[in-house]
Amino acid sequence: MNHFFLRSCLPLCFLISFCLVVSGCGGGVDDAPTLQPVKGTIKKDGKGIKDVRVSFVPAEDGIPAIGVSGEDGTYELSNPKGGKGAQVGTYKVVLSVTPSEESYASGGDPNKAKLPFPKSYTSKTTTPKSATVKEGENVVDIEF
Repeated sequence: MNHFFLRSCLPLCFLISFCLVVSGCGGGVDDAPTLQPVKGTIKKDGKGIKDVRVSFVPAEDGIPAIGVSGEDGTYELSNPKGGKGAQVGTYKVVLSVTPSEESYASGGDPNKAKLPFPKSYTSKTTTPKSATVKEGENVVDIEF
């Protein structure tokens, strides 16, 4: 009788254990942050600046959001956890230059490229630009 119990119930016990373990792994929909769309344009003297990395760094706790400006200077933020946009909150806007293929191909040091914006924008502690992301569409333009 004990042998019958082991043969018939043991696989069922393994199956139930496996299902419990698998269902407890990974995040669910509630783990994903609620994101609000954020876009904007970076301009200098009225013209868009391309290849600028725009980072929205939370003033308090939170997840940063990042975007890169295109040919016309427009950018759209994405969240590292997936999805477009940023969480509702207050951010410091930090800028950096995204090295172009030409800077690598020419043999120059892309880290020594001339910044198309004031150096103060390259650090959370020195940037003068802040932004508040609210529910709904958010447009944050930056002009020099």
